[in-house]
Amino acid sequence: MDFIVLGTIDFIWNDIMLNPMTNALIVLSNVLFDNFGLAIIAFTIFTRIITYPLTMRQLRTTRAMSEMQPQLQALQKKYKDPKRRQQEMMKLYKEVGFNPLGCAIPFLIQIPIWVALFQVIRRTMGTTPEALLGLSEGLYNWPYITESVPIDRIFLFLDLSNPSIPLAVLVAIATFFQQKFSMTRSTVPNDRQAATNRTMLYVLPIMFGWFTMTVPSGLGLYWLVTSIFGVGMAYFYNKPKNLSWRWLISFEALPPRDPKETVESNPTQTTPSKEDPPASEPPVASPTQIAESGQAPTESSSRRRRRRRRRSTRQGKTGSTREGNG
Repeated sequence: MDFIVLGTIDFIWNDIMLNPMTNALIVLSNVLFDNFGLAIIAFTIFTRIITYPLTMRQLRTTRAMSEMQPQLQALQKKYKDPKRRQQEMMKLYKEVGFNPLGCAIPFLIQIPIWVALFQVIRRTMGTTPEALLGLSEGLYNWPYITESVPIDRIFLFLDLSNPSIPLAVLVAIATFFQQKFSMTRSTVPNDRQAATNRTMLYVLPIMFGWFTMTVPSGLGLYWLVTSIFGVGMAYFYNKPKNLSWRWLISFEALPPRDPKETVESNPTQTTPSKEDPPASEPPVASPTQIAESGQAPTESSSRRRRRRRRRSTRQGKTGSTREGNG
């Protein structure tokens, strides 16, 4: 039974993952002017296109998590029992169609690709006799592929078979901006979420930069192109506006996408809408209406009554003068 399981795993890993990836990279290298670095870049772009739906799902999940922060905070204040609070949170997730694993799935899918590409690069570069032996066993019997070995390991300033510190710095910077453009600030101030965002901006660039210094540069080139592609997707999806250089080098997340959400989250702040008609002055009640309602006359109605009295007095004087003259 164990033999069958191991054989199945070996078949899936070698015949479905490693061998097709190795031959595909060699074909791409031949097509792209015998340049293995360009082949890795083309393979990365192809992988990102295939995983595009998952990446968009991850961005939507990140935004939905930020938008739900006011409701989650309300649940935390309302329910002190952890079990009841968890039940209400899961009910809220179900109502809005939110999947907490939406952010983790694209990352988990990338892990076997990274491991396979790491082995493919070591095997394709042929740095050891064992690697050359494994490469010959995994190549398809096609002269277009077999005659392309050995592969040129130099790409720009990189030796694709060895680590590179400058490449590690570039990977760390690209990872930083990928996280920065992917995280959306909550419409309600949340110290816990802000601290989590800052931690991710610290940890992930350092982690991927350190990984790049411990693996062949070919794999670091894959991470660099993946991060740049992720920055572009996050930018065009979130469409941030009025970004400054100070924000680019800070550890702050993107502001909320819809500025109206900030007004709605703060009831004391009112901003007039362009669609709302201008407020008109309240109508002034007549003295008869005031008397019927039993309310005290307003300042404007009192003035009107005084003006009417003066007018009637003037008319009375004018009439008496005319009678005297007659």
